[in-house]
Amino acid sequence: MVVNDFKIIIKAKKVPVNINNEIIEYIQDSTIQNNHLHCKIFFQETLIAQGIILDFYKEFEIIQDFNKNISTNILTFEWNDTIYTKNTYFGQKIFEIKNFKKPPLADSKRVSYINEIVSHFNGYIEYLKENHSNLNITLIPSSSKIPEDISIKLSGINEIPLKTNISKNTVISSKSMTTLSTQQFNKYTVDLSQSNTNDNFILIDDVMGTSASLCETMYKLYNFNKKVNFFFIPVKDVKR
Repeated sequence: MVVNDFKIIIKAKKVPVNINNEIIEYIQDSTIQNNHLHCKIFFQETLIAQGIILDFYKEFEIIQDFNKNISTNILTFEWNDTIYTKNTYFGQKIFEIKNFKKPPLADSKRVSYINEIVSHFNGYIEYLKENHSNLNITLIPSSSKIPEDISIKLSGINEIPLKTNISKNTVISSKSMTTLSTQQFNKYTVDLSQSNTNDNFILIDDVMGTSASLCETMYKLYNFNKKVNFFFIPVKDVKR
């Protein structure tokens, strides 16, 4: 399993261009009626996973300079002599949950943010429940606890078993890595001893960056049940 084995197709109403990620292809699709990103993951040209991301993490625009070079520009604003990036609607919610420490984000606000994210994913889960049997929810663990919170609520509301069968087995941080070439595909252990090959999995993560973690875990799930599994993620980094 190497980087070149994977291909990710992301369709959205608005997409970045010239992003330094060798396995992601963005396709602009004006027929999409919301800001959600519709994703498919292929391994050696075989579809192994499909998913929904609610939006990009940050607001961006496409710039064409005087030489007709096209690039993606993340929008910023200045406040108190400091430059900040401008987050999307869901990006701001994820940012506050992950970064508001002193003072911490109020529990009531965190719950309301998680509930709103869950409500968007619920519509897609209704479709999965109608078309697939033996659904199970799992998650990529995160220090933010966002995947845990979303998974617990989705599991309870939809009466779908929650299996916390994915664990990190390295201290390597993907946050400091900008390209897939600097990442490894041995970051996670997926324990499927309590599952069977009839199971279908819905994986939850908090942010999609380079996509290395998602590719690794979705491949391991596919390699177990030989089925197209699913994933839900609140936001996608723009330039990774």
